[in-house]
Amino acid sequence: MKFNKKRLLPLGVCLLAFAMVALMADKQWSQKQQQIDLITEFYQDHLSRPDQRQASQVPAGSFYSKGLEELVDANSQLCYALSRGDDICGYGADGDVFLDTQEVPPSLDFERSGFKVERMDENTVEASFNVYPDMGPAYERQIRYSLVFEEDKGWRVDDMHFSQGRSMREELQQENDAVLARARDLADTAGWVFNYLGSEDMLDRAMRFIDFPLQVCDQYGVCAALKRDDPRLLQALDMLADRNPDLGTLPKSGEIQAADGKVVGIGPLDFTFRNRAWWVTKIDLRR
Repeated sequence: MKFNKKRLLPLGVCLLAFAMVALMADKQWSQKQQQIDLITEFYQDHLSRPDQRQASQVPAGSFYSKGLEELVDANSQLCYALSRGDDICGYGADGDVFLDTQEVPPSLDFERSGFKVERMDENTVEASFNVYPDMGPAYERQIRYSLVFEEDKGWRVDDMHFSQGRSMREELQQENDAVLARARDLADTAGWVFNYLGSEDMLDRAMRFIDFPLQVCDQYGVCAALKRDDPRLLQALDMLADRNPDLGTLPKSGEIQAADGKVVGIGPLDFTFRNRAWWVTKIDLRR
């Protein structure tokens, strides 16, 4: 049997083109499904947990893009190093970021939430659910996820968009900036320190603001560099607590400009600005 090569060639080209189109369509479907699966599987896991999961507790590389993960890590590090008062610090620490609510009923699970997910465009997926399904539509939530494709990981979340135009990236950056601003404000630091020194049962909290080794001079002018576990430190703090410091002498917010190495004396304490914050570096009981 003889084949007409002139007829077979166009047929082969058509078959090849059809195969390429089918392959591209399959690839596009696969990428769309990967986006849906990323968000769906995350919520299936999240809503099966007995305790709330904070943004910083998501395993590295599993959900966030590289850029968003860097912002989350920076927030955790700043809170650990520089948030030394009693303020709540940490993005979403007072609620559940992924459910956009402060409290979650213990009976809520993936099925009861009515979870749905929908692709809005090539790089955006919207998750919708109800955090209190028994209480009607007032507790419905919609969160849009901006996604990016990373070669070594696949699709990852680059931002979360909440109601009222709120964005995870923007809120993280705002909190990071606020932590740094408070650490640079001597009025804020001194206010916490002297407030703690005014109560004997809160002296240990004042130690959060001390940069060790701490120079301590007693009432006779004998000075020594003390480590955190030195028993003489608590003795010095006890003596300060007995003095009932006058909080009216503290600087006002923004009155003292921060600069590396700058030292400001307030009563018996010296505060030094270093490592992005004001720290107590000296106690002088003669003052």
